[in-house]
Amino acid sequence: MTDEKPKRVNLEELMRGCKKIILQHGKRPYCLTITRRGNLILTSADDDADKQPVADRSPERPTE
Repeated sequence: MTDEKPKRVNLEELMRGCKKIILQHGKRPYCLTITRRGNLILTSADDDADKQPVADRSPERPTE
């Protein structure tokens, strides 16, 4: 194991104004979402998620 510091990535540059992006890890897609409260959620994306552009998806529904 090395003592190298992990690479730091600016989230604003990665997201480019989007609230959701698909991250490809090997053959598996993952969805990175910024919530209305600014929290990050990483979930396994379904098979259709990587075929549909993120900008075309409907926004998060408000919770009551």
